Amino acid sequence: MSSGKKAGNDATSDSHAGTEPTAPATDDVDELQHDIERTREHLGQTVGHLAAKADVKAVARGKATELSERVKGKTGQLRVRAAARAEDARSQLAGKTAVARHRAQSASEGRMTQVRDQVAAIGTPVWEATPEQVRNVVAKGAAGARRRRAPLAIGVGVLVLGLLIIRSWRGPMINCRDD
Repeated sequence: MSSGKKAGNDATSDSHAGTEPTAPATDDVDELQHDIERTREHLGQTVGHLAAKADVKAVARGKATELSERVKGKTGQLRVRAAARAEDARSQLAGKTAVARHRAQSASEGRMTQVRDQVAAIGTPVWEATPEQVRNVVAKGAAGARRRRAPLAIGVGVLVLGLLIIRSWRGPMINCRDD
């Protein structure tokens, strides 16, 4: 011990020289120990809070997690909105398509009726003026064409495509006559 402490202890001893030292009460000791425990607990919590603030990685992880959760929430909301808008667009398109289909069918039925009437008006006199043998051959050809519609349509399509390809190779026909 240092000499200053000895002197202080001696001075304390001298001031209490005439009295007997009294033992502190056990309640006071228990209370002091309880107070020390509370202080230690509070100090431990304070140190824990300071350590948590000083842990940059943990703070960054926490903020990243929070940001990630916010982004996930926004993404979910946007998906729901997009799905609702897509469904609205789909239903509008379906409605407009149905209306357009109905109009097209009505127009085509009307136009088909007009064409049939025109063909009947023109075709009947021509058919009646045609010799019987020619009519039989035409009827056989028409019946064969009805039975083989798909191959006939494919053949006509290939023929038209071939003509278009040949025309594109030759280039546009230019009238080069010197008149």
